Amino acid sequence: MYNIFMTNITQNKLKYIFSNNNILLDSLKFCKKNNIGDSHLEYIKLSIDTFLACRDISKGFVKFKRPLCPVTHLFPITCKSKLCPSCGYRYSMTWSENIQKHILDIEHRHVLFTIPEECRKFFFYDISLLSKLSITVNQVFKFVFHNISRKRKRKNKISEHSKYYFTDSDIVHYGLISVIHTFGRDLKWNPHVHAIVSLGGFNKNLEFRKMRYFNVDTIAGQWKYLLKIIENGSYPSKKIEKDARNTATKLYKENRRFFFNVGNGDINSTKGIIKYLGRYLARSPIAEYKITDITDKEVTFFFNDLANDKKKTYITMPSERFVSHILIHLPPKNFKMVNRYGFYSRHISDRLKEAIDAFRKNIAVLRYSFYQRQMYKTFGMNPFYCPVCKVKMIVWEFYHYRYPPLKKYY
Repeated sequence: MYNIFMTNITQNKLKYIFSNNNILLDSLKFCKKNNIGDSHLEYIKLSIDTFLACRDISKGFVKFKRPLCPVTHLFPITCKSKLCPSCGYRYSMTWSENIQKHILDIEHRHVLFTIPEECRKFFFYDISLLSKLSITVNQVFKFVFHNISRKRKRKNKISEHSKYYFTDSDIVHYGLISVIHTFGRDLKWNPHVHAIVSLGGFNKNLEFRKMRYFNVDTIAGQWKYLLKIIENGSYPSKKIEKDARNTATKLYKENRRFFFNVGNGDINSTKGIIKYLGRYLARSPIAEYKITDITDKEVTFFFNDLANDKKKTYITMPSERFVSHILIHLPPKNFKMVNRYGFYSRHISDRLKEAIDAFRKNIAVLRYSFYQRQMYKTFGMNPFYCPVCKVKMIVWEFYHYRYPPLKKYY
């Protein structure tokens, strides 16, 4: 019998740390104390449970077999949790492959939207505010592409519902994909948004128009709308509500330009866009190779400090604090980290679909999944085909510790 599983390249450092019940209990108490809701906390507990059971044959497996052949393949069940570096990597690679057919063969640009340090805590007190960040980023680009600043200066106002509201030079349909990120390289709470935006789009007649550059001052000014977000948050106490209003007022008076960064150069290839976006999907807050030392009480890891010319910086912290720093970045169940707008959204008109088809790049549909290709690359075999019969096998048995007993399909 073949025991098929991905090679354990790392030393399961995160699993080792998370398997300490005392550390976990203290970390979960920290989460509860810091206003993480009951449903969110239950989802965190479930994610930890499935992560610790990931690729453990005793916890769950799927057996494949041919009816008249003695050869069987046994696959351990994976967790697909955002805590798991391995599952996160596979998810991001699979997503990247699936999204390729949606990306147009035009120039794009990466824009990073960050949040002032004094505002970040409010997105922790009210997690639902994170979803409004992507909406705000879309509003920023809508303001730019639709030339709303010029329209506000019109002497004769035209309703936005009028067919004369947009001119032929206005870009009505643009493409935007945003990815919400909550952690920095040092694991601190640092919510920000990575956006990939098309350098151009379609006017009201569905003719393509290029966007040569973005007005930095306009984008920076519109991004200040996030102060409205923190002012209207639902916080656990009146004290935090007052603090949010005072912080917003203070930043308004200072008229400080909020930092955002426009990526150097255009990402003008489909492959480059997908590769970049994939880095920020469903990944664990820390890669296991960055964990350099584990003791009974402390964890040491390193990160490349961007503020210090990417110098390798080491941090040692108590194990409970390290686990807590990871758990707070686990989003609530079904929370959308990736959002698509404009002609990249799921629901667009048939006329717009027809217009963008001419700009799609012909990408060959891959016959085998990412997992099958990786297994063939590593072991020289397709795990779903019998090595003797050369025929595709079928599910023979299934077991999972959460859904006993063993299920047989023969």
